[in-house]
Amino acid sequence: MIRIRLAEMLAKKRLSIVELSDRTGISVRDLEVLRDQAAMAVRLKTLDVLCRALNCGPGDLLEYGEEESL
Repeated sequence: MIRIRLAEMLAKKRLSIVELSDRTGISVRDLEVLRDQAAMAVRLKTLDVLCRALNCGPGDLLEYGEEESL
């Protein structure tokens, strides 16, 4: 399972979703979908914009691990 670590990065950088939206041009709603693990796909351009705005690499935003048991 691939997990998007946007919530952790926002906390680490002390940014709100609205501030990140202003920096990236990505809508608050789209950022919420990423933050809440509801995204089915992420465009490379989106990942690039997020990495630039958060001054991080893709490995800081994406995490791979075993499927969580229900």
